[in-house]
Amino acid sequence: MELVDPWHRRIRKLRVSLTDRCNLRCRYCMPLHPDFMNKSYYLKTHEYAEIIQELLTYGIEEIRITGGEPLVRPEFPEIMLELHKLKIPCLSLTTNGALLQDHWEILKACNIKKINISLDSLEAETFTAITHWKYLSTILDNISQAVTQGFEIKINMVIMRGINDHELFDFVEYARKSSIAVRFLELMRIGYANELYQNHFISAEECIIKLKTRYRMNKINVESDSTAFYFMIDDEIKVGFIASESQPFCNHCSRWRLSADGRLFACLFAETGIPIRNVSSEQRNHVYQQLLGMKPIQRFDQVKHPMYQIGG
Repeated sequence: MELVDPWHRRIRKLRVSLTDRCNLRCRYCMPLHPDFMNKSYYLKTHEYAEIIQELLTYGIEEIRITGGEPLVRPEFPEIMLELHKLKIPCLSLTTNGALLQDHWEILKACNIKKINISLDSLEAETFTAITHWKYLSTILDNISQAVTQGFEIKINMVIMRGINDHELFDFVEYARKSSIAVRFLELMRIGYANELYQNHFISAEECIIKLKTRYRMNKINVESDSTAFYFMIDDEIKVGFIASESQPFCNHCSRWRLSADGRLFACLFAETGIPIRNVSSEQRNHVYQQLLGMKPIQRFDQVKHPMYQIGG
């Protein structure tokens, strides 16, 4: 059985949050003193395995582990090993990269090949201003080590006018030097980013126009449900854009999100999710059908809840 909504979008990707906690405090994501949920509410390892195993039978093909920051959860190795047993076709990770040095062994054991790393500046001062964390060098060292160890790395950079947009070319050259891909993400009107949007939003198109003044860019074909569109720069650097604001991709979105406390969301911008822990398989089937009808076909204007509470 497959999960197909009324607009014929097949749900085949799931973002799985392990925690709402993070060791950084990125200003567009959370405040300095966030109101985190009680850890007792987190899904247990066996609950993740049960829910995901069932969703695999409904046609879910790709699982991406997110947070908060997933590596701050002490049970991360245990959860990953349990998920690895499920033989998920594609299991990948999104992280800020600050703790990767402690997890190479478990990532390899679980056959993780793709890691997306959130990195919004290559300059120590700017990085600290955005994240309220000082150790940029640790993340850069971990990226280098990840490439050396054979992981496929994408850098996600939320580009903000007047804050880090002056680093656009620097990130392209960093991608060239490091043999990695980079994606530029538009600032989204969600949670704390709403406060930044008016003064700091910059569109993907504006970035592309700027890049074309220096580089030769050829568009790449991507899967129809991709959140990003890509270019090859000078036939060697893969650069992507996630234009959630200026070019929403709702009409071909294939994602659901599972929060750390066991709520299933049809959309990142959905205000409410449906709890699916401690319910029978038959009841969950009703939830899945309900959620298919809740998935929007168009972007909401803005939402108040912070992204870290659902999973980015």
